[in-house]
Amino acid sequence: MVINRLSFLFHTLLPVVLLSIASTDIITSSHAFAMNGCGWGPSPSSRTTNAHANAHTHTHTHTQLSATVENTSAFIPSASSTSNDESNVKTADVLSLDSIRSTLIRQEETIIFALIERSQYRSNSICYKTDGHGFGDLGTPLGASTAAIDEYLSSPSRTAKSLSFLEYMLIGTEVLHCGVRRYTSPEEHPFFPQCLPSGPNAALPLLEYPTDLLSSIGDASSVNFNNILLKKYIDWILPSTTKKGDDEQHGSTVLADIAVLQALSKRVHYGKFVAESKYRSNPEEYQRLVANNDANGVMELLTNSVVEERVLRRARIKAATYGREPLMTQLPDNKAVECTDTTSFVAAAAASAVASAFEALGQNTIEGIKNSNKIDPVAIEDIYRKFIIPLTKDIEVAYLFRRCGKEPPEEYAPDRLSIDLCILDGDKDISGDAVKK
Repeated sequence: MVINRLSFLFHTLLPVVLLSIASTDIITSSHAFAMNGCGWGPSPSSRTTNAHANAHTHTHTHTQLSATVENTSAFIPSASSTSNDESNVKTADVLSLDSIRSTLIRQEETIIFALIERSQYRSNSICYKTDGHGFGDLGTPLGASTAAIDEYLSSPSRTAKSLSFLEYMLIGTEVLHCGVRRYTSPEEHPFFPQCLPSGPNAALPLLEYPTDLLSSIGDASSVNFNNILLKKYIDWILPSTTKKGDDEQHGSTVLADIAVLQALSKRVHYGKFVAESKYRSNPEEYQRLVANNDANGVMELLTNSVVEERVLRRARIKAATYGREPLMTQLPDNKAVECTDTTSFVAAAAASAVASAFEALGQNTIEGIKNSNKIDPVAIEDIYRKFIIPLTKDIEVAYLFRRCGKEPPEEYAPDRLSIDLCILDGDKDISGDAVKK
């Protein structure tokens, strides 16, 4: 048993420690286009030569670390194997599974840190209630069209006659972000597209993106599952990551909610890029399965259980590592150590990570190690296991059906999960009411 745990720490924890130490280098290295989050930046053709030089400097380190963490190969050649010119990136490079998985790994930090930030506030359920149960009629969010809001409130699927505080803030945020081109990026998906202006601010130049990243067949590129994401975030994720009650920090609470929602939306909709990559590796088989309306076959073909287990294990370790204070007693005295000598700091980081790993493994009774996490690592793992991964795969199935020219089955509609999740600590939502599935 001891040997097994040591083996786990060596093979799983060491890459996480290395990734944490080298995070700056990893972020600056670039596989391609928008996969590294350039959706708000310039078009690919206008990247600076300095950025390319920097990416070239760190490519070798990034590749080694990615191989250590995922140990997987792409069906499509990576950028390093297709071109010696770092300034030229092909669509095949963008859609390689190595490139996409590397981006998804980096998004784990964004999601975990956002959830940690949200967990510092109470559940504050009033922020998610409407009409007389919430803050009342908040009016039209700044910048939004009154007609668009009225149309949204009168939609057949909605019973409430006013916006919740979260809806009010999220619509206002999306209106602003729409004006500065956020939703021109294929990575980004609004929660309230019907409430947004027709396009970005005319004073801003249009951003150019490759047109062949996703398929337009059957409107596949427009697949948007944010409806179910928002519902499950309120009903399930919040109760599993926050304490009950109200601390009156409603504005900060909703701003933290928006950060989590945008990070989750970006992550699950990367399923479309994954699906396109997998389709291009085996188009005949996907076409055959879709032609036979075999959604289960499509799901089975696109599922990689080995990679999913790595994601779950890594998410739990990262949550345990990032959600605790560092072991300050292990850090050297700055006055006694040259600033260029990083060995002691690396050792301290490793010691802190080891303690976090034991916590993630449930070994909280070990002397000197206390469970002081800001968020429960098991809850983070559950969120990935029961929600993020299943929703991502639902999006992949819906995309592939449309990609092959057919409507997806009803269970893959954007307002539901194909296999609904079990609510942590009972089937209760944030208000304590029974959840309607």
